[in-house]
Amino acid sequence: MRALALAFLLGLGLAQVEIPLWHTLGEGGFLEAEAEAFNRSQGRFRILPRFVGDYRELGVLLAAALRNGTAPPVAQVELGFLPVLALEGLAVPLPPPGIPGLDPALLRLGEVGGRLYGYPVGVSVAVLFYNREAFGVRGLSPPKDFAELRRVARALSTRSAKGLLFSADVYSFAALVLAQGGRLAQAGRPALDGEGALRALEYLEALEREGVLQVRSATELLAAGADFLRTKAFMALGPSTLLRAVEGRTRLPFAIGLAPLPLEPQGRVAASGSVLVAFRHAGPEAREGLLAFYRHLAEGHRQLALARSTLYLPLNLEAQEAWRKEEVGRLLLGQKPRLAPWHQEAPLLLWASPLEEALEKALKGNVPPRKALEEAQARVSRMP
Repeated sequence: MRALALAFLLGLGLAQVEIPLWHTLGEGGFLEAEAEAFNRSQGRFRILPRFVGDYRELGVLLAAALRNGTAPPVAQVELGFLPVLALEGLAVPLPPPGIPGLDPALLRLGEVGGRLYGYPVGVSVAVLFYNREAFGVRGLSPPKDFAELRRVARALSTRSAKGLLFSADVYSFAALVLAQGGRLAQAGRPALDGEGALRALEYLEALEREGVLQVRSATELLAAGADFLRTKAFMALGPSTLLRAVEGRTRLPFAIGLAPLPLEPQGRVAASGSVLVAFRHAGPEAREGLLAFYRHLAEGHRQLALARSTLYLPLNLEAQEAWRKEEVGRLLLGQKPRLAPWHQEAPLLLWASPLEEALEKALKGNVPPRKALEEAQARVSRMP
């Protein structure tokens, strides 16, 4: 009887901890499948994933839920959310995962101000997408720097199509600025009218004046994708994961090539990606469960499967070595030495609206780039 009573009390003490987790990785996709596998593998924690849409939809829902007290204790968010969550005190620093065989450089992408706020699940790399058929017909190779990008865009452009597509959103512009060796922030403060931003916007504006740039606003992301697939443009920049997302939604009318992003000598490759965070209201058990789930996700075979299915860089070093044997793995892992977080250690997402409006004014409204960026900088500087 005493043994039964002790077992009963121990069972009560180890009651399963349920942990709601909001995510953007697709209904029935990788994260939900792995949550189910994790729940089956142990009895201490139960991850309850809820798909809430894309990153922007998640941001809106999370902002409202954090205000009214209905947010989950943990979530999977995009890398750019980390500086915002840290600045606002909404997320808590996490303990080092203590997992042998994780890439320390990629793990550091989850840091803000030297403290770990997110466990990276996979890291996306800014790349150049191109129409293989159009390149083959013209005997072109993917450009390696921005002078070559301009020449190739000119060679591809016709009366009905542009050489390069640009989505005037904060991520795409930040990736362009980094690739040219510039920054949109200095010491965590906005530098939207700085030399790096001005150089990048003047470059885009020159392409637009030459008639070789197709511009879409930040609210026209679907239209931008349609432009590329309907051969209204032949090159575009974006995160590596975009290719698998498009392949999963539509039948591709032509072969899409993947190439390293053109870079200047001091340029960096923008890293984005998927990270797990714990909010300040998450209790110690929820944080412990998040770490246990992350250790599950970080296993080599799971990371390799994720890399192949999404084109995320895997965090697991063994998975990297296995993926490096494949052409796309070699290409993407080759960008690792020049990776930098696209948010540039600053809450760029908080400045997105003024910056995106400035880009649209300059590229669609004939406002001089310097004037448009100075107005954006002034608006951001007035923010609390």
